[in-house]
Amino acid sequence: MHGSLSLRRCAGIALALLLSARVGARADLIQWGYNWTPSATKITSDGGGSGWISLTNESSKSAAGSSNTVLTNLRAFSTAPQSNPDTFTHASYTFTLQLQDSASKATGSLTFSGFFSGTLTADNANIKNTLTSPATQQLNLGGNTYSVSIGTYTPPGPPGVANAGSLNATVTATPGNNGGGGVSGTPEPSTLTLAALALPCTGLAGWRRRKRRSISSPTSAV
Repeated sequence: MHGSLSLRRCAGIALALLLSARVGARADLIQWGYNWTPSATKITSDGGGSGWISLTNESSKSAAGSSNTVLTNLRAFSTAPQSNPDTFTHASYTFTLQLQDSASKATGSLTFSGFFSGTLTADNANIKNTLTSPATQQLNLGGNTYSVSIGTYTPPGPPGVANAGSLNATVTATPGNNGGGGVSGTPEPSTLTLAALALPCTGLAGWRRRKRRSISSPTSAV
């Protein structure tokens, strides 16, 4: 009875440590840095009109795991009357993403292109955005895969409004088979403890089996 209780106690402790190891064994998030650069920070309307769109050049930033990023904030400027609006027919732009895998220091770049179209006056803004490059592109850096997808476009409001428009993108960071991005192959402490505990538990179980066999099959007297 005492041996059975010991086995159950041993199994219970092992199960608790196993559950703890599973909770603690989480791969570190991939660390990376990035910078979006527009081809121009001012895009003027057709024919040299009074209207233009400003694009911010965002500073370099860092992130971990998968994250949204802001390509730029947009504002509209115009003094044109309703009777003669400023027009954007095919106002082209490009955005270049410079991305670095922090663990390996490997870098790469992706370029997205498109154009703005629509009208602007002193009192209203109707600016559309059309993407001409693939909306999703990928980079492999330091054994990790970075998938970049252009996301939501929020058009700029009429000239003088407080809130800016924006264009964003989602970067999805996926670790490679080599465990890049700072993921360690060292066993968790709870895993090591579990392995150590398994030795006496295995020995106790083996002793119990041998004892049962010796009782059920006694040696015949000569």
